[in-house]
Amino acid sequence: MKIKSLTFKIFINTFLLGILICFFCVFMYVSNMYKYFEKQIFKELETESLFFEKVILSQNIEQLSSINTKNRISIIHSDGTVFFDNAADISTLDNHANRQEFAQAKINGVAKHSRYSSTMTEKTLYFAKLLPNGDVLRISCEQHSIWVLVFEMRRILLLVILIAMAFSGISASWISKKIVEPINLIDLENPEKTEVYEELKSFTKRIAAENYEKQQRELFRQQFSANVSHELKTPLTSISGFAEILKKGGTDEQLTQDFASTIYNESQRMISLVNDIIKLSRLDEKAIHLEKELLSLKKICQDTIKVLSPSTRIKNISLNLTGDNGLINGVQPVIYEMIYNLIDNAIKYNKENGIVEIFIQNKTESNRVILTVKDNGIGIPENERERIFERFYRVDKSRSKNLGGTGLGLSIVKHAAKYHNAQILLNSEVEKGSAFTVIFDAAKNT
Repeated sequence: MKIKSLTFKIFINTFLLGILICFFCVFMYVSNMYKYFEKQIFKELETESLFFEKVILSQNIEQLSSINTKNRISIIHSDGTVFFDNAADISTLDNHANRQEFAQAKINGVAKHSRYSSTMTEKTLYFAKLLPNGDVLRISCEQHSIWVLVFEMRRILLLVILIAMAFSGISASWISKKIVEPINLIDLENPEKTEVYEELKSFTKRIAAENYEKQQRELFRQQFSANVSHELKTPLTSISGFAEILKKGGTDEQLTQDFASTIYNESQRMISLVNDIIKLSRLDEKAIHLEKELLSLKKICQDTIKVLSPSTRIKNISLNLTGDNGLINGVQPVIYEMIYNLIDNAIKYNKENGIVEIFIQNKTESNRVILTVKDNGIGIPENERERIFERFYRVDKSRSKNLGGTGLGLSIVKHAAKYHNAQILLNSEVEKGSAFTVIFDAAKNT
């Protein structure tokens, strides 16, 4: 369904509200005026009853017939029999004992009551009074119903309504434009600098936040592109240079083998870099659509240790895995990459004869699983700790490149943790080692 403009919605709602208020005011005015007139008629009937009572008590009932009045006068005996009526033949009238005004007058001394005609166009007002001799004097008159009154006032009411509609239309148009005007004046580039309604401040703050995020993403994209270009340029230059030398010929067998080895190592470094970039991009864009499954962190750690065991022999590093199974719900390739990078870094940045301890703990009271990878290596300076999860950021750039690092390992760890709603903690001390702790939600079906 097509959504109408905000201006139109404000206009139509304001206009309809104005008309509704107008009708309500007219109805209340007519209704109160009608009640006021009815009250005045009852007062007149009560005043007349005082005069008629004196006539009746003077035993001069025949005089009632000669009184010129538009009101109907009835005298009813205590048993309900109509004794006198100036507008009807009493022989044709039925007993009035069940009439409400008669019964109330017998009890309360006076009574006021009204009844509508069958057509609802007229209403009869009755005032009844109990006389000292036990008879009831009843005076009644006809009054048009409120609907007849409205009909008779139709021209005036119609004019009032038309004027109100015109006024409501003009007011609604003016109000709608005034309400929408500040919204149209919002500077989308700098929304927080625009004066807006209090209710719209959260909206402009959200736009400002989105603009900031957009700028940050653009800045990040530019930095990322520059870093990738820089990281690829060095190995490509090296490969190109050595390949050019080999192309010219004239190198001996040993030099050719050295050049070929360098070209191979640099190409492997480029492959690792591209693979890490692809992994990060998939995590960034949430392009991993694999279903989460029940995983054992201990089993994945065991598989990772088997793969990384050959690299431990260079420095004689010991890998120790202890603790619980650590069951979580996760995506196996993503968790594997996380654990692989944590253990790989613990090995690369360790010392000779160093130790890497991997500990898994189930926290049943908090429904958490904690994975800790701890080494006794070179550690991380305090001023570097906040940046180590940034892409291409290296604490020791020369050492990292010599070790074959791409500068993306911990960034992959960070994004993998975020993908699984996990929390990463770092505790490190220079020359004493580092401990990376990842806190997962425990598997739901454990």
